[in-house]
Amino acid sequence: MTFLEVLVVALIQGLGEVLPLGAAGHLAALPMLAGTPEGRAALSVSAHCGTLLALMIYFWRDVVAMTLGLWRLAKGKPDGGSHLLLHVIAGTVPAATIGWLLLDKSQGLIGPTGAAIILIIGGVLLWGCDKLGVTVRRIEHMGIISAIGLGMLQILSLIPGVSRTGITITVARLLGWERQAAVRFSLLLAMPLIFGHMLKTFWSLSHHAELVLSVDLTVAAATAGLGSLLATAAMMAWVGRNTFAPFALVRILFGIGALAVIAWG
Repeated sequence: MTFLEVLVVALIQGLGEVLPLGAAGHLAALPMLAGTPEGRAALSVSAHCGTLLALMIYFWRDVVAMTLGLWRLAKGKPDGGSHLLLHVIAGTVPAATIGWLLLDKSQGLIGPTGAAIILIIGGVLLWGCDKLGVTVRRIEHMGIISAIGLGMLQILSLIPGVSRTGITITVARLLGWERQAAVRFSLLLAMPLIFGHMLKTFWSLSHHAELVLSVDLTVAAATAGLGSLLATAAMMAWVGRNTFAPFALVRILFGIGALAVIAWG
């Protein structure tokens, strides 16, 4: 891959992981950016590393609260951070377990055309559920069952075009969650899964190629991290007063554009 392609792929992953757009779907819809399997895997690890660090920086208060909550939970004096930690764990463990088993089998599950179509469908669903959702619920109103349900939805992100963030936000809005609350919990759920995905890809890659920290990988991590941080901050500010319509429109237009590129060869 050229240096420009590295930047493009890293930026798509950095933005797609946090925005309800879907990084895998966009990359699957653009096979011309494929590169070698080993190169893409190494790039994925670097980009995920940057994105994870960006989310930990942006949600540092929640990270600290959950860390302290673990200590208070061990002492038998749970607080708000303890409850948030339990909800994140409840939403992560089932999805992480199934995802770990199915990750390798999901590679190449659908082709570029299928990924583009799913991008369009996901955009329509995001727009419709956001429109129908009544804003009445916050994270504080969430129960363990809701956390598990939203977490399980992330398994669908193994299908290229189904955004991990997008599917959880879509259903959360349909259930009446506030937009910022939906984004916040979705990204908190994403953090351990991004780490798990990064770890599994790294482990698999270490058995098939020599691992070298190159300039390209460093740039990819920095690009994805900065993109994720700015995108998260911008999205949280935007949905505080506006709808998810622009994100839905991006998915739809990108999917249509990818279908056009595929049709024209």
